Amino acid sequence: QFPIEKSLFGGTKRWFDAVKDVDMTLRKGQALGIVGESGSGKTTIALALSQLLSNQARVSGQIMVNGQDMTALSKRDLRTFRSQSQMVFQDPFASINPRMTVMQIVEEGLLVQGVNKAERQQAVMDSLATVHLPADFAQRYPHELSGGQRQRVALARALIMQPSLLILDEPTSALDSTTQVTVVNLLREIQAKLQVSYVFISHDLKVVRALCQHMMVIKDGVCIESGPSEDVFNNPQHPYAQQLLQANLL
Repeated sequence: QFPIEKSLFGGTKRWFDAVKDVDMTLRKGQALGIVGESGSGKTTIALALSQLLSNQARVSGQIMVNGQDMTALSKRDLRTFRSQSQMVFQDPFASINPRMTVMQIVEEGLLVQGVNKAERQQAVMDSLATVHLPADFAQRYPHELSGGQRQRVALARALIMQPSLLILDEPTSALDSTTQVTVVNLLREIQAKLQVSYVFISHDLKVVRALCQHMMVIKDGVCIESGPSEDVFNNPQHPYAQQLLQANLL
């Protein structure tokens, strides 16, 4: 919930329900696609799962990752646990610091955790190899990279923390169609290799179908349909899901 009206004394008088009663279960090594039109609540779900919503937002319910309720953790414990759940944003240029080299960008999480320099540098090389970037890219700056390469750097930064869960918010929407296919194939390869789970948020149903075993359709902050991806694609039950799938797959 987000505040939309303040009372005379500074408290919140009215709240807006951005997301309501969303319930999801994701197995290890599988991908869940969340689809819906702009403003449906997809990104709010991603930010809630990542514990990245502003302090003004009000979140109720549980977010269980590996048996641990993230919403019940203190700030200190959350900082330690956050490595389990990493987020990759839509715009790779906006989400990485243009003044830092790829090495500095990718190693940032390990630096916060106090890992020594030699271990950090080796981990960066391993992470770059996982996303198929050459080792010499470590000394480059973001402006020297293509959009697809920047998104791989953002992926490497998330993967270096060895997360159980990757939350991907429209990670292919800023890329051309050829690069999209390459990134989706890379995500499938990483998932098979590392058994990491994905929550994949997108308005591109073709990408969701290619990557995700399960999917949810969100409208006005409510899950109106969910199930195995092929079941939802082949036999959508809700009229809005039918309309959305028909429009996107034409």
